[in-house]
Amino acid sequence: MTADPLATSPTRPGSLPTGLRFELKGRIGAGNHGVVFRAHDRQLQRDVAIKRFSYFLADDPRAMRRITREVAMLARVSHPHVVTVHDLVHMADGDGEVIPHLVMELVEGTSLRDLLALHGPSPRSVLVVRGVLEGLAACHRADILHLDIKPANVLVTEAGRVKIVDFGIARAASDSTATVAGSPHYMAPEQYEGRADERSDVYSVGCLLHECLTGKPPFEGTMASQLMAHRHHPRPDPRALAPGVSPALAAVVMRAMAIDPAHRYASVDAMLDALTHLDAAPRTAPPTSAAVDTAPATDAVRVVDDSGPADAGSVRPVEAWVPTTPVVTRWSKLTTLTTGLVLSAFVVALLPGLVWLTTSVPPGSGYRPDAMQDANAAGWWFLAVTLTMLLLLRRGGFLRDLSGPPVGEPRRSGVVGPHTRTGLRAATRASLLGSSPMLFPWYVVAVAAAVAASGGSWPSDVYGSGWSLAWVLLPLVAVLLVLRAVTRIRPRLGALFMAVVYLGLAAVAGALFVAYPAMVG
Repeated sequence: MTADPLATSPTRPGSLPTGLRFELKGRIGAGNHGVVFRAHDRQLQRDVAIKRFSYFLADDPRAMRRITREVAMLARVSHPHVVTVHDLVHMADGDGEVIPHLVMELVEGTSLRDLLALHGPSPRSVLVVRGVLEGLAACHRADILHLDIKPANVLVTEAGRVKIVDFGIARAASDSTATVAGSPHYMAPEQYEGRADERSDVYSVGCLLHECLTGKPPFEGTMASQLMAHRHHPRPDPRALAPGVSPALAAVVMRAMAIDPAHRYASVDAMLDALTHLDAAPRTAPPTSAAVDTAPATDAVRVVDDSGPADAGSVRPVEAWVPTTPVVTRWSKLTTLTTGLVLSAFVVALLPGLVWLTTSVPPGSGYRPDAMQDANAAGWWFLAVTLTMLLLLRRGGFLRDLSGPPVGEPRRSGVVGPHTRTGLRAATRASLLGSSPMLFPWYVVAVAAAVAASGGSWPSDVYGSGWSLAWVLLPLVAVLLVLRAVTRIRPRLGALFMAVVYLGLAAVAGALFVAYPAMVG
């Protein structure tokens, strides 16, 4: 019986104990099956990535036996698009419990998920998918299935090359935990039934390519709804969301996502051959090389697919997200939304204060009620802001306007675009309406002027009783009733009847306003 080449062996003379060999420097990421750390191998003097398996896997002997076999097979695969596995060691975690850790090549780069979030979809991503297919082909030849292809498991390195991570772990974990291997957005229908072969990875790559071209996975929703969609719904055409996709490329995507495995490409090599012969990412300039910067929010991934044949075992850099025109991404939408919210908050906070300042302008002390003295300014400001927020919520679409156009559409230059300006106009209107109760003294001034012009009498204390206050409000009631009657007129009997009713009530309000001073006198 041969020893497991990846099992931790006793410390050899001149070598460091496992617990001292690796120095964890920081956490890189986490997933369903464990946490990945950046580490330094003191013995070989190199930086590596170490995956600490989760406890539900580490405590399951059957799962670990399957993972050990998968990792041993993967360690024999050497391909530029597949992350290299160095070792499987047992060492203590932060709590002192000894659990398995997978030592891998440290990939300096950015995940495809982050690239899509930062830069949006691009037809040039076909070249990234081709790299994924090349790596999968090498692993399929070694009888290794991935079964969890998704943007988070595809990295683009600083050299512009593709690296696939997390091989075989999903299937090994699912076999022992009675769960389904994979992620619902990208899983082939047969994976839900516990069946899988090379064509299952083809299906996942088809879903991946759909998202790279459109910015969205083929199906969304709850896990149950995605299961039904993957198994029964028509295959989505990427041209519905990305009209610039060529018919030939759309056909490749839809064939790769066929429900019946027999209708898909028979292997990843067949799908790779179909993509290789497509002119899916036409160049607008001769191929050139450029540097890679993978820093968040400012990175632009490098660039080139040399069209000449590559040497055996070599890999070419891929042309990725360098769009000819800026497009809207999830990151840019978040930035636009944040900017719009800050500007809207400024408007909503400022306008009620300006309106309040006008309440001290009306001449005379009898036009401003005691409740509107300066000591109560904060309460009135809060009331105006609350009414403004209610009006914006009732309107609907306010946040959609502030966030700008959908992902993938051309992005306009400038901080405030047309959508944001629409949202700011809505915030201004709502703020003015919410502040309208503060304008009551001006309304009283207008009514008093009208009464004086008509020769009527004005009460000495208009706020002295509820009847006097109601009398002052009667003209406003009459105007609102007339406006409602006029705006609701329709060539229908019921609408005409209601218009007459509103006009009659407005006439009653006007008559009471005229008659009240004489009745009181």
